[in-house]
Amino acid sequence: MTGPLLLVVMIVAVAFAMALEQSMRRVRDTRRRVTHLLTKRQQQVDRLRAAGRESLTLGREVRNQQRTVDHLIEEISQVEAELLRLAHPANRTFVLDEKRGATDVGWYVTVEAPTVSVGRHGPSWDGQRRFRVWAPDEHAARAKVEKRYSLEQGYSTVSVFPAPPPVANRNGDPSAA
Repeated sequence: MTGPLLLVVMIVAVAFAMALEQSMRRVRDTRRRVTHLLTKRQQQVDRLRAAGRESLTLGREVRNQQRTVDHLIEEISQVEAELLRLAHPANRTFVLDEKRGATDVGWYVTVEAPTVSVGRHGPSWDGQRRFRVWAPDEHAARAKVEKRYSLEQGYSTVSVFPAPPPVANRNGDPSAA
């Protein structure tokens, strides 16, 4: 009886050894898979962190550019307001005559249009206009303007004053400005 019992014990031992080896192989495979999955997880975490940093950087750039756009829009509004202010008819200067002698100086002459129409055609504007004329003195400047816009037509000369000297261009030549 010891023979068959010994044979059964040996079969059980061999079966146990085979089951143990198979279990160890499964444990090794599972460890390998877990290690591989942890590596993939870490790579995914690194990719997400990099994407998060890039997202923060892009967000900062967007906010900075939005501030720049807002600032530029504000500056454009200010420039447009300044242009509207400068485009006001009272700020316009009309050149009455470009004929210029050697001794002539620039003059600004302000003329007021008549409030009541004299003759068939009324004045071409309301209020005052500033004209630039070239003349040797104030009297000649006033005479040039009054020749075109006479007192008989209802126009009146409000003021006559010298024009400031011309601003030089980039090369320093005021005649080319």
